[in-house]
Amino acid sequence: MEQAKALEVSGVSLADKYLPILRVTLGWMYFSAFLRRTVNVPAKLNPHSSAYVGGKLITFLPHAWQPIVSTLEWILMHPHLLYIFLLAFTAIEGIFGLLMMLGFMTRLSGLVIALLAWSIGAAGGWLGPTCVDEWQIATVEGAAAFMFMFTGSRWLSIDQYLARRYPAGLRIWKINVPLW
Repeated sequence: MEQAKALEVSGVSLADKYLPILRVTLGWMYFSAFLRRTVNVPAKLNPHSSAYVGGKLITFLPHAWQPIVSTLEWILMHPHLLYIFLLAFTAIEGIFGLLMMLGFMTRLSGLVIALLAWSIGAAGGWLGPTCVDEWQIATVEGAAAFMFMFTGSRWLSIDQYLARRYPAGLRIWKINVPLW
């Protein structure tokens, strides 16, 4: 008991003090992907450019996991939908990456980022188009995001403020949903 109190500084556990580093890093991984495609290299979202991200999905196809193969094939056969999908995927990465960095609705952000990470891993497959990078990144990011889905983020976050103000969570009908 004394040891636990010694590790707790000003009401915040030592472990909680280091979680913002992981939260901001994880959020930055997704927010920076959004920035790369929209600000740094907008050609990545231009279907007429050789840098178009849609071309990378073609390299995923031989290694993708079976449930994903048919979806990949279908989206690649419909380029106009591929473009819309890539815009939506990029926007979701930006929105939820920023929310994760700010620590706002961290549980929801964790769920969305875990789904994004694991879908990239499943599409890239175990070997990936060039090496195991997609799988390694997807597993680590997915696991970290999943952890935030279960734990939320209280210290150095907007959720910390909301948790103090609304400790039961967000009330939807007769159910309290712990978004923070």
